[in-house]
Amino acid sequence: MQPRIPVYPSAASFPRVGRLPSAARWKEWFPFNDPSGTWTFSGRVALYQGLPSLDLPPGSTILVPAYHQGVEIETLLVAGYTLRYYRLDERLGIDFADLERKVDRTVSALHVIHYFGFAQRLEPIRRFCEAHALKLIEDCALSLFTRDGDRWVGSAGELALYSVYKTLPVPHGGFLITKGARPTNGMRPAPWRSTAVQTLDLLNSGLQANKWGRRAEVWLGRATHGMARLIGWDRSTTMGFGGATWDQRLLEYRASSWVTWLMRFLDRDTVIARRRANFQHLAARLRGRVTLPFPELTDGACPLFFPVLVRDKVRVQQQLEDRGVQSVNLWDTSHPDCPSDLAAEVAHWRRECLELPIHQELSPAHMDRVADALLSVLT
Repeated sequence: MQPRIPVYPSAASFPRVGRLPSAARWKEWFPFNDPSGTWTFSGRVALYQGLPSLDLPPGSTILVPAYHQGVEIETLLVAGYTLRYYRLDERLGIDFADLERKVDRTVSALHVIHYFGFAQRLEPIRRFCEAHALKLIEDCALSLFTRDGDRWVGSAGELALYSVYKTLPVPHGGFLITKGARPTNGMRPAPWRSTAVQTLDLLNSGLQANKWGRRAEVWLGRATHGMARLIGWDRSTTMGFGGATWDQRLLEYRASSWVTWLMRFLDRDTVIARRRANFQHLAARLRGRVTLPFPELTDGACPLFFPVLVRDKVRVQQQLEDRGVQSVNLWDTSHPDCPSDLAAEVAHWRRECLELPIHQELSPAHMDRVADALLSVLT
């Protein structure tokens, strides 16, 4: 069996980039060193639980970007706010002229997304918010450990949220920091069954990335299904990340203690360095041969994926999977609340943007394999 290249880091990260357990080291890294820091089950939970700290007028308007996943939009709507959508430029940067046109006395906050591990420009964003007395919400779900110059993303906003599990090999985990009151609504630890299932998923993904592990993974999968039948357990009833689907149940849960225990095995600087090196390696292989929306790695970026623009991306994704390379078809549908004219302006991102793996488990040889697989599919 050919080893699979997973799109997210897995349990294989621990022997490859792990370290001897250190109870406190991860607590020294931003954002985890912020006094207001709070663990949640996921990024959307972090957003929902952090909103009360902003003390926004009930039902007021929040400015949100036209390019979004959808669950963050749903979170804000469920929380009772009105949304107004703003334009982005061809590189997903904020269109400040459009923002100026969208501001009126009903607007109380600006929601900004840092895409793919690339920072938006924090200083003009901060100046805009100060000029209009707006609270800033930084969505860093795709950009843990990213900086804009010497400033960490999330440090400028009154509220910042992160999806830790997308960058680091933990079974789940969101994180929020605020400049207001720390959330005190008594979230419960994530259910043990959900944590166990997500941990097994990490293990399975790690086994698939190793040629010997693929055989063990088949055996483990059979054993897991057999045990599920024996105890009458239905995986569909177990809480997961939610993906692009809204799941109200997630809102009451924080991350399990198992997540924070695993954090001690990880090293931030290694994560950043390997992701940057892998991105640059893949860019050098694909530049001039594939459409790259981010052909150069900016200073301070900790890239989550390597985005490429391809036609018929569903077919491309399936053929990459057939070659043992996973990818992500990220954000292919606009939230129905978004006006159709603004949704149309970013529709090509939804149709064509495919995200390739460049995470910290992977080596230059893996990057060559990803490049070869993509080029073979496209030629």
